[in-house]
Amino acid sequence: MYSMKTDTLHELRSKGLLDASPFEKIEAVYSKKVFSVFYEIRTILYLGVLLFSSGIGLLIYKNIGQMGHYVSLFLLCMTTLGCFYYMFKNRLAYSNQDVKSPTPYYDYVVLLGCLLFISVLGYAQFLFGFLDESIQEVTLFTSVFFFFMAYRFDHTGVLSLAITALASFWGLRVSPQQWSSGELISHANLKVAALIFGMTASLIAVILDKKKIKTHFTFTYLNFCCLIFFTGAIAGVFSSSENNLFILATYLGCAGAVYLAFLKKSFLFLLYAFVMGYIVTTYLMADLILKNSVLWFFYLIVSCAGLVWFIIRYKNFFKRHA
Repeated sequence: MYSMKTDTLHELRSKGLLDASPFEKIEAVYSKKVFSVFYEIRTILYLGVLLFSSGIGLLIYKNIGQMGHYVSLFLLCMTTLGCFYYMFKNRLAYSNQDVKSPTPYYDYVVLLGCLLFISVLGYAQFLFGFLDESIQEVTLFTSVFFFFMAYRFDHTGVLSLAITALASFWGLRVSPQQWSSGELISHANLKVAALIFGMTASLIAVILDKKKIKTHFTFTYLNFCCLIFFTGAIAGVFSSSENNLFILATYLGCAGAVYLAFLKKSFLFLLYAFVMGYIVTTYLMADLILKNSVLWFFYLIVSCAGLVWFIIRYKNFFKRHA
């Protein structure tokens, strides 16, 4: 493929169809003399934002005795306001389509400002405790605020924060302690809430996508919705005495994930469907084959081989059919 492209370029150049200047630029790309480091730099910048926001919190924690609570909170507020000032000063007009950043560092300042905003709320709560009686309302306000910021400044990272805050408002939280104890979602009603949240948010995302409103946000919506829905469903399968509803919900969710995979041309949703379907199927077959070690051994061999075949067969399926 590489030689064909290079030969084609030289052929166009020899026939006079391609001038020297564009030929040199295109040939440099094909020969790998010039290559893009966009994603590497982008990753480093996002990592820098996360490290900076984490570093501020660590600095305050380590030096709280010398700096004082109010001085620390003041500096944190000033930094946050500085980010917001930069965001609004350099903002572009709102559009339902993808909006390019007005400056190279704009997206990172937006993310940093929103992360620091959370830090300000958390630190103020630590100092004054004024949110004890209204934590749910504040969580909802934070979610609405992040949705506004995500749409106004066209930022998928802030959209992720908004969806996470909205899920927290409905009581859907997963902590490392819950993972280690095996209690992904502890209350039965919250497992049902996770199913409803995932389905409702997915439906809204598809409607917005059909109306051409920030279509590049759709994948983020659907990804979070699938994770929340399947977390609730799998938690219900393994921890509920009446788990038939959750087993059915998981299989229906797998069917929906397959539909989304072909709708959005994404292998990730197809992988969700396969893995979650495999988990529930193995759970249902456990009583039948666990008693027979030979059948269990062959089941593991066949299922693992099926997973490898699935990944090889469908990994580039959507690229080939795009």
